[in-house]
Amino acid sequence: MDQSERDRKRITELESSMMHLQNDYDSLNEVVLENVQRLEKMRLIIERLESRLRASSESEPERKAEDEVPPHY
Repeated sequence: MDQSERDRKRITELESSMMHLQNDYDSLNEVVLENVQRLEKMRLIIERLESRLRASSESEPERKAEDEVPPHY
C-alpha cells in the first residue's frame, strides 16, 4: 500500500468518525432543546402555583395552633 492509499484510507476513516460525531452532537442537541422546553413549562407551572398559593394565603385569616381543635377519635 503506497502513501496515497494510506492517506485516502485515513481521510475516509476521519470522515466516518466525523459523521458519527456530528450525529451524536445532533442527538444531544435535540435532547438539550427538549429539556429546555420542559424546564420552561415547569417554571411556568411553578409560577402559577406560587401565585395561587399566595392568593389563597392572603385570602385566609392567619390560624394559630392553639385555636385548632384536635381530632376526635
